[in-house]
Amino acid sequence: MLNAVSNQSLAYAALGLLISTLIYLLYRFNERRLEEIKHAEAERRRHAEEMASIHMNTIESLAIAIDAKDQTTHGHVRRTQIYATELGTLFNVSEPELRALHAGALLHDIGKLAVPEYILNKPGKLTEAEFAKMKIHPTVGGDILKRVNFPYPVEDIVRYHHEKWDGSGYPKGLKGEAIPLVARIISVVDFYDATRCDRPYRKGMKREESLALLRSMVGTAFDPKVVETFIAHVEEFDRMIDSQDIQEQVASTPEADNETSTKPDAGLASDVLGAFEEATGFRSISNAQREVFALHEIAQTIGSSLNLSDTVTLVANKLRAIVPFDTCVIYLVDEPSGKAIAAHVVGENIELFKRRRINIGDGITGWVIANSRSMCNASPELDLTGIPDDVVKRFRGVLVSPLTREDGAFGAIALYSQSRTSYTTEHVRLLESVCQHASSALNNALTYEKTRESALVDPLTELPNARGFYMMLEQRIAECQRMNKEPLAVVCMDVDDFKIVNDKYGHSIGDRLLASVAGVVRRELRQMDILTRYAGDEFVAIMPMASSKMAASISERMRNAVEDQLFSVRAGTMVGLGVSLGVACFPEDGETTEELLTTAARRMQRDKNARKTVLTVAQAGVKSIDMMT
Repeated sequence: MLNAVSNQSLAYAALGLLISTLIYLLYRFNERRLEEIKHAEAERRRHAEEMASIHMNTIESLAIAIDAKDQTTHGHVRRTQIYATELGTLFNVSEPELRALHAGALLHDIGKLAVPEYILNKPGKLTEAEFAKMKIHPTVGGDILKRVNFPYPVEDIVRYHHEKWDGSGYPKGLKGEAIPLVARIISVVDFYDATRCDRPYRKGMKREESLALLRSMVGTAFDPKVVETFIAHVEEFDRMIDSQDIQEQVASTPEADNETSTKPDAGLASDVLGAFEEATGFRSISNAQREVFALHEIAQTIGSSLNLSDTVTLVANKLRAIVPFDTCVIYLVDEPSGKAIAAHVVGENIELFKRRRINIGDGITGWVIANSRSMCNASPELDLTGIPDDVVKRFRGVLVSPLTREDGAFGAIALYSQSRTSYTTEHVRLLESVCQHASSALNNALTYEKTRESALVDPLTELPNARGFYMMLEQRIAECQRMNKEPLAVVCMDVDDFKIVNDKYGHSIGDRLLASVAGVVRRELRQMDILTRYAGDEFVAIMPMASSKMAASISERMRNAVEDQLFSVRAGTMVGLGVSLGVACFPEDGETTEELLTTAARRMQRDKNARKTVLTVAQAGVKSIDMMT
């Protein structure tokens, strides 16, 4: 009995030991399994983080490409990202929506890759066709990101960030809360930062100006709650941006004079460029990128147009991206007067500057043109003679570089600043680089303008010639057609028997008399009328908004003025001239250039035949209109 109990206890002990061993082995197996699971999970997390990092790097690379095409800087998307994510946090959006705001701030304009650069950066207002092309970018961007299959609603931001609260936006015309909240947030912060920064097509605003514009669009373009929340926290957001060195917005208050730690000597720009303005991190890279793109675009596109106005506008707009100024004036030398004339002005006080005429050698700009050398950091007052004192006092810095060709300088680009007292030698280098590219293009445009003008202008009388007459009359007839057949008159005038003058006194005297006749006739016309030299001794006047009665009255006045005038042909000899005229009126006498000209010429010939005016010479013993003095 005792043995049986003992054997049974031993069996229980062995069973207990076996169970304990099994439990321990199972525990160790589970522990190792758990460690393997944890390790695998950590690997998956690490892989996901690596993929997320690669994903965001790819997104940022795309964003940089977009910014470069749209002439903004990488700072714009960075600032928009901060505004959007912070605002999203205030609205307690979900984690996927917050991630969408982070990525969407970078990618909201990815569709602009499909919009031509000349539309994105056009200085003036877009045409209807150009705006239609611009409006495709949200749809294109949404389609691009649809293929990426983001796990959060980035596509909604890209596709709908141009929808408006009142339903007038695009591409779908969504209204109110039908627009995803993340898209409403992006539209507000993108608009605010875009208006705060200088762009090729307009100058940036101060914070107060941008917020006032934002408020004015509440309830139409933007969600009132999003705007209200953003405005309440915008100063806090801007402090965060300041701390990250991506502040490129127009200052809300006058900047402290802390930009001038590097000051070249006032006066001539140094031949050796060694002084650079301090810049750090993001700003340095951003500025370098902006300068490269601006200079590259200037070099590539500045010679694409021979139109002088387009060329000077392009130069000024591209210059804004790389050299700071409040007012930029492009001066070109007018050969007849010998003065430098403001051909184009952008920035502050445009009306005052565009009337400026500078003698070569006078002031800073005159000196630069005379000597073909840049000058910076002299007192702006030296270059602003004739500008009101209250305006002059606002300017603190000036930089001027010459526009040159083989025979010397033919103009200059002058930059005036209200915030900085000096420009660095780096600024001088950049402006001179722009001037180097601009000089060739502007010289070509000037040559083209002169050639074009000479092709349309009679060199003797400086009136439009026959080619110019046809161009201008066709334009005026088209305008009359648009204005419900508004009246217009054409007056043909021929100097009677002018051949006698040429035969008697020579063609040089005859040419001088024709120029004098043109001057007499021009004084009798209205300011809006156009006098042209059609051929030989024939003149044609275009008289907009003139009825037949008015045209006949002015024609008679022209005839009397010429016939009352005595013209000198040689010392002591004066001669009188007669003229024959014919008038044709639009639309009763014709609705085309040929019809009006033919009718006016026929009536002029009829008048000539009726008058039978003959020029005679006193010395020939015939009835004379010569006078001896």
